[in-house]
Amino acid sequence: MAPKSQKKKSAKASKVSPSSQPSPGRQRARNDNDKRNKNGEIKTPLSSPQPSSLLPGIIVAVIAFLGGLVTPPSLHALRHQNLNANASAPEIRLPFPLPLPSQHFPCTSSNLDNYLHAVPVPGLHFVCVESMYLDADGNEKLFPKAQNVYEEQSRLNRVHSLRLSFYKGSHAAPLSRRVKVGGNGSEGVEFIKWSNVKEQLIVGLGLLPEGPTQQPWSVFSPLGEKITHEKHVIVNGDGIGSNKHIMSSITVSGIIVITQGGNWLWPGVREGFERSIELEPPTFSNTSSSGPRNITIETLSLKPLVLSIKGFLTDEECDYIAKKAEPSMKYSGVTLKDADKGKAASEWRTSQSTFLSAGDDTILKDIEHRTASLTRIPRSHQEYVQVLRYGESEKYDSHHDYFDPAAYQSDKSTLNLIEHGKKNRFATVFWYLTDVDDGGHTVFPRAGGRPPVRSHSDCSTGLKVQPQKGKVIIFYSLDASGNMDPLSLHGACPVGENNIKWAANKWIWNAPMGYITN
Repeated sequence: MAPKSQKKKSAKASKVSPSSQPSPGRQRARNDNDKRNKNGEIKTPLSSPQPSSLLPGIIVAVIAFLGGLVTPPSLHALRHQNLNANASAPEIRLPFPLPLPSQHFPCTSSNLDNYLHAVPVPGLHFVCVESMYLDADGNEKLFPKAQNVYEEQSRLNRVHSLRLSFYKGSHAAPLSRRVKVGGNGSEGVEFIKWSNVKEQLIVGLGLLPEGPTQQPWSVFSPLGEKITHEKHVIVNGDGIGSNKHIMSSITVSGIIVITQGGNWLWPGVREGFERSIELEPPTFSNTSSSGPRNITIETLSLKPLVLSIKGFLTDEECDYIAKKAEPSMKYSGVTLKDADKGKAASEWRTSQSTFLSAGDDTILKDIEHRTASLTRIPRSHQEYVQVLRYGESEKYDSHHDYFDPAAYQSDKSTLNLIEHGKKNRFATVFWYLTDVDDGGHTVFPRAGGRPPVRSHSDCSTGLKVQPQKGKVIIFYSLDASGNMDPLSLHGACPVGENNIKWAANKWIWNAPMGYITN
């Protein structure tokens, strides 16, 4: 049985003007004065731009987002382009003033170490993109590694071809494939066709086409900025969605990430691996910290993929959510599988819960945007937040958050919701609202590839995550290919004596669901 999904409320309750919609955040771009090592790896962060310089870029980003061709992170990239224009460094004339990836990742071993895995990860691929030019004798040569994103952008008009190096399955093994894609003999990245690059990706990575149970595959920058996807239709001209814009974005990225399932997920790399990213600042609420927030993502498990982020919520936010939810808390239900029809939910789940719609609540809206910034998946994929309270000895036996179509053949409502398997819950962002001294752990009994469990109420084996106020974990119900991951089985262990566990979660789907609108 999967935890019960709430009924969709009117979109009007949570509708936000697109112009006020913040984008999923990410690490900042660096300017020309950044300190880098000889391989071009980034060493120092960039300070925040002044708000007065952002308006032109924001207008362009909003237009792009409404057109559905550029994902929300483009807003962040434009802020850095505006910053660079106002900096004291020499001006660099860009090929065109459109949002491009905020950072350039040279294809160095150091950068690849932050993304490749010792064991192949199905559906998660990396491709190094190196630009080539013609020298005075007409010979093709690789450009030297760019020192920053602006240097790479300044070369776009001289690019003659691209060398693509494939790391299928994000595997840190010898290269599986290396190809060169050129244009029509002219210089300029716009003469290299996305359709030709796309063909090489399909062949080199074995990408599957969209199907009845398969979402279109997508291409991202290493920071989760969506560049394009399988079904994208090229628009004429040089604007957003054009061949020039897509190929410029791919070239500027340096490394591109392809997910067969079409949604971004943070590469786990190895247990204990940590990466620092930047989240977008609050948009709606007045907080003591109005600037971007740096957080650290730690990998707790690769199978299933479980990530931990401390300090994602403030103590005040945790207390506010619990207080707001308390009046409407009721004992939780579940969506019963065909084999469990007629059984009481309390056989598995004894907690209380409620769903909260952000509506006009500025605190909840900011947390929704922060969650999108963390996951790099738009708010339109989110359900309303579910708030949970576990009293002494209360628990939720191990279960999956995804809906297996085979287990719901007599439940037409659920089958329609998931479109017979094409749509499903992709990830869960689980928020801990209180500390718990005794019990209350989140358990993943099959972590590390353990065999199927004999008892779903057993909390003695597997990965156990202790509740810590303000911490969140992300675990993925679907893998990078978009397939259900049986290892994502998880449960809530019984809470110990004289303890109460408050928690909340955001279910994030692999496609927009209509609960929340952008």
